[in-house]
Amino acid sequence: MCSKKSVKFNIFVYVSICLIIIGMIFFVINALIRNASEQIGYIERFEKTENGDFFALFYGKIWHSSGKEDLIFKVKMSRNKIKGLDYFSVRLFAWGKNQVAYCGEDLKELILVDYTTKKEVYRNRMPEMIKYISANKQTGEFVIATEKRLYLLKSEYVPKNKIYTFSLKQIARGSFCWPVLSPNGKYIACGEMDNKENDAATSLVVIDLNKNSKKKLLSERFGDMPINNVYRIIYSIAWSKDSRYVAISTSTPADPSYIWVSVADISTGKTMEFTKNTGLCSPPVNSFSEDKFIFSQGSPGYKEFGDYSTIKEPFRAKLVLLNIKSGSLEYISGIPKNINAYWPVIGLDGIYFTDKGGYFLSEEGCSIYKLKDKKVVQLLKVKGNLVSYDTVKY
Repeated sequence: MCSKKSVKFNIFVYVSICLIIIGMIFFVINALIRNASEQIGYIERFEKTENGDFFALFYGKIWHSSGKEDLIFKVKMSRNKIKGLDYFSVRLFAWGKNQVAYCGEDLKELILVDYTTKKEVYRNRMPEMIKYISANKQTGEFVIATEKRLYLLKSEYVPKNKIYTFSLKQIARGSFCWPVLSPNGKYIACGEMDNKENDAATSLVVIDLNKNSKKKLLSERFGDMPINNVYRIIYSIAWSKDSRYVAISTSTPADPSYIWVSVADISTGKTMEFTKNTGLCSPPVNSFSEDKFIFSQGSPGYKEFGDYSTIKEPFRAKLVLLNIKSGSLEYISGIPKNINAYWPVIGLDGIYFTDKGGYFLSEEGCSIYKLKDKKVVQLLKVKGNLVSYDTVKY
């Protein structure tokens, strides 16, 4: 005959095991629901004035398809500090594989916040002002360009301690813009400003990380024209998914700008300027597949100059695929004509886009949409100025 103590102990063990099993099931279900749901990371900017000081507030948020939003960081920047960066404050933020990276108030501190814990996991003060940050969502690495140097930040998860360790390496010295690490992690493509006649002129270079070498793919010059008047400006850089092609949105000085897509093949060195058929590109250009890039083409109200006969509906912004092997364009269907489509981002099961051009416009308020199976769904409205956004999964 069992004693009362033995019976109570057996009941305690049974209940404990049941609770553990229920907890594990709940955890797995929760994880499956979280992974199945859409998550969008975005940066929202608001202009503020306080005691005569004009500054900008940036809020980093993660939106879930359930409607829930997580605030993961907030940073205040004086307009004196970010003067000249207003059009391109997207350069100061990057959505990575496990963390989001951003600049501190004085633009010299590099800060990373973990998606899962919503806590800061890395902070480092750079020797000079940070100009650009980009993320590689395949490798979990970040590329940082300061005023004088180019860096690569690697991270590694330590399961035993449940933490990430980071290592920062200087890659090159010089003035670089829009640095992007290739999907295979072997190359960095970036703009370089080293022309002695004009420090605004920008060439496209690729740095081989294994060979520690640099190669110029697209010149900052256009033919024999004087570089003080006609030179290349780069607005965005993107790799193809197979790490073979680099595409840029680019222009020469003009007001308003006439922007087109150019592509370079790093395996052959061949370059292609798709000036006529991709003109009126609204940055950025992004990878769609191994041989196609996606961008927004058209500019409502832009009728200043030029021959638009090669451009379909030039005064409406629509999403376009560029086949880099044939040079042909494919206009993406399914988006109502009353919606101007900008800033495409490729997700796991659809194309995301906005209804305002975030790179250039400082107007407050826009919406983020998703196109899937030729159907458009409005996901969320951003109250402030949308500075940066991407899909995240954790």
